[in-house]
Amino acid sequence: MRKTVSIILFLLLVVLLSACNGKTSTFFGENENWIVKFNINKNNGSIEGTFIAEYKGGNLEELFNKEVLYEVGFKEPTSGGVGFLNDEGVLEGTAFKKSCYSNCEGQNLFLK
Repeated sequence: MRKTVSIILFLLLVVLLSACNGKTSTFFGENENWIVKFNINKNNGSIEGTFIAEYKGGNLEELFNKEVLYEVGFKEPTSGGVGFLNDEGVLEGTAFKKSCYSNCEGQNLFLK
């Protein structure tokens, strides 16, 4: 039987992205068990969000080899996936990648 661990990071970031290309914005958030670094890279009419979630709670050994569910929203729709922690208790990945050209400004970003 596989156990699933859910990341629930009550983190709401409202991001107003500038119109210049090649800009990377970095945001941090944390709760009692997780520290999250979120990078948003806008370049040549596309926008990509990547994340690194580090587990800082107790019993890290119990989470190894267990699925971690995550959900990230950027405007609509939300995206998510399943991953595994590495040896340092870190989960990282690409949250979204979109083409938006002139419509990259004023987007809402949330990670929960």
